Amino acid sequence: MSEISEFDIPGSQVGVKLPATAADAALEATFKDHPFWKKMRLHAAKMEVLDESGAPFATNEGFAFYPRGLGVKLPEKGVGFVVLSRQRAGGWYLGGRHLGTGVRTQVAGVFRPFLRSKLTDFALRSAHFTRSLLLAKQESMADAQEQYALYNVGNIYGEVSEQVTYACNEIGKLRGYALSFNRAADWHAQAYTTVKTHFGQDKAKLLEIGTDLAESQAEKGDFAAAKATLAEVFPYLPSEGGDARIPYAFYKALGAAEFGLRNYPQAAKLFVNNQKRAEAADFKGYVIESLLDLAACQMALNQPIEAAASVALAMQRQDDWAKKNPKYNFDTYKLSLACVALQKWNEAVKYSSLSQRRNSVSYEEYARLLSLLNRGDKTAAQKMALDFKRRFAGGLDDIQIRRDIDAMTVKLTEAVSVLTPAATADLEQAWAQQVESLRKRPLQNYIFARVMVAAIASLKNGN
Repeated sequence: MSEISEFDIPGSQVGVKLPATAADAALEATFKDHPFWKKMRLHAAKMEVLDESGAPFATNEGFAFYPRGLGVKLPEKGVGFVVLSRQRAGGWYLGGRHLGTGVRTQVAGVFRPFLRSKLTDFALRSAHFTRSLLLAKQESMADAQEQYALYNVGNIYGEVSEQVTYACNEIGKLRGYALSFNRAADWHAQAYTTVKTHFGQDKAKLLEIGTDLAESQAEKGDFAAAKATLAEVFPYLPSEGGDARIPYAFYKALGAAEFGLRNYPQAAKLFVNNQKRAEAADFKGYVIESLLDLAACQMALNQPIEAAASVALAMQRQDDWAKKNPKYNFDTYKLSLACVALQKWNEAVKYSSLSQRRNSVSYEEYARLLSLLNRGDKTAAQKMALDFKRRFAGGLDDIQIRRDIDAMTVKLTEAVSVLTPAATADLEQAWAQQVESLRKRPLQNYIFARVMVAAIASLKNGN
């Protein structure tokens, strides 16, 4: 902070807030002690500096962190911050070089970069802190932080630098991990537009950013747009024999789009080829992922024998690699859920190990709960659910929703822990509300959805 000035808002009530939208009336303020400015006008997303007659002579773009706090972009890479007082009709203006936000670690954990990044130092921290704010459910603050982060990256690296493109792309990925799929697609679209405008001859960048955009479009349920984006960057695919991760990601995104459009045979072909790529490159996790994607297609095509064969091969690969490296683990809850869907109960338990956690529950443990429930062992399932509730000493509201399936964990735990018709009805209602969201990401959630439908049926039969 390099300066601070006080201002009044004549005619306003105590505790006035910023305009919420561009259509709302602006606030006019009079400075008490600013060395150069006399008046300003505050809008939802900008600050106008006024001359003594009330006419604007400078307009600065802004972004509201909260209803009484407006960040402002200033010339020469500076920033300002307008704080409205809760105690009087006025507030303070602060000027400086950087803005920052914070959140309690109790609700978001200790901050650390979540993704590999093309950014460094403060540029990285400002761009990636969005995730902490979203975990803390501070949506408006996260949105403002993103806008400031992009401004900050432009100041550090240059407004047309590749880092600006990657900042947009990484913010989009963080939004996706927070299940903010529409905003994720917006950021990926901005990254793609930027790379086409400034790096249009760089085929590798166009392919990378375009593939990420297509993935985000599919995740928000716009499968046709995802296919169109992939068709646009298809000419930039390198020839086979190079880094297999590049074509794997492209065809994984295309397969997800085809699955969303219910072109299951075409999606299955794509996943078969992806499995071959992963096998040739010895990408262990990708091999199992592609096999489970293929199994989902086969289940959707009502091909249980073929689906069972795909899952069996995935289990074989998991077991082979586990023998070579006992610490190796590829989200075995996905294998477990696939086994539950195929009623392979022993295998489902094998890949859903218990943990010694005291204040959290693993995905593998939820897979085991569903396995026990679906095979009819409600006593053991209830015992597990009661243990889960004990672990969440602060209440089940402590569960952080990071994937689509997480939204069902609260009602599932409640229903299985009490085994009453009322709790089962609550679970069924929550599931009905969640189905529409799952349909937007069908490939990710298809096997889980089959398992949940069977679990609810099992609970209803038992009640």
